[in-house]
Amino acid sequence: MASGGKNVIRLFTPDETRSWVFPVLFEDDHCIAVDKMSHMAVTHSQRFPDRPSLANLIRHAIAANARWVAKRGIRHLGFAYRLDFETSGITLFCKSDEVRQKIGDLLGANEERREFHCLIHGTPKEESFEIVAKIGWVPGRPEIMRAGKQGKHAKTRFEVLERFGGFTLLKCFPDTDRKHQIRTHLQHAKLPLVGDAQYGGNLLLLSKIKRNYRPRRDGTEQPLLDRAALHFSRLSFAHPMTGEEVDIESPLARDMQVALKYLRKYCPTRDQLGAE
Repeated sequence: MASGGKNVIRLFTPDETRSWVFPVLFEDDHCIAVDKMSHMAVTHSQRFPDRPSLANLIRHAIAANARWVAKRGIRHLGFAYRLDFETSGITLFCKSDEVRQKIGDLLGANEERREFHCLIHGTPKEESFEIVAKIGWVPGRPEIMRAGKQGKHAKTRFEVLERFGGFTLLKCFPDTDRKHQIRTHLQHAKLPLVGDAQYGGNLLLLSKIKRNYRPRRDGTEQPLLDRAALHFSRLSFAHPMTGEEVDIESPLARDMQVALKYLRKYCPTRDQLGAE
């Protein structure tokens, strides 16, 4: 069972000076999934109180009985899981605590199937590989995780989708659900996410990939990708209330599509050059 189309919801700040539009990827009587853009938190952060969060925006919409809320008769929306601030893609909300608990049980038992797309520094030797390494907290740094011999069991499978000179587009299949799992595992393999400064990645700059690059007169440069290049692209699970199969997909975020366009143009592999 899947639902898509051009359906969207618009969320406003309480003073209505800012708003964001979220495409609805799936909806039934129990859940609603939206396509989250990057630089949007799922929950409020005490460390970064000025960041917008879906939880606060939705809470305001319900309190104000916004048009899309009234149309659906929504009284409650609770997030099923969290995506990182910079990660784009599928974000699932539940319309009751009962559904949220049952979805949480599915996630806790790893009975769902998740797919991510990511852009990394480096070129893996194999077309498919897996990383099995425990993930634990870094003492004194609550926002940083570390992969190694300490922590909880974690496993991620990867498939190469496209290679470039010095970069690779991967599809990721996390078999467990640990904080920063994909990011931490890729750092552990010395294949960090592009743009993920927290775990060893660098911004993608046109000046670094284009020969004869001409800088601006003021010497400044905007990165082609200004965040960790990670996108939650597919979520599948057996619906805990109806028993039907749910399959939700999110198209690759626009900024990652643009980054790939430039990499195909300026960073082809030797094989790609030979085929031209």
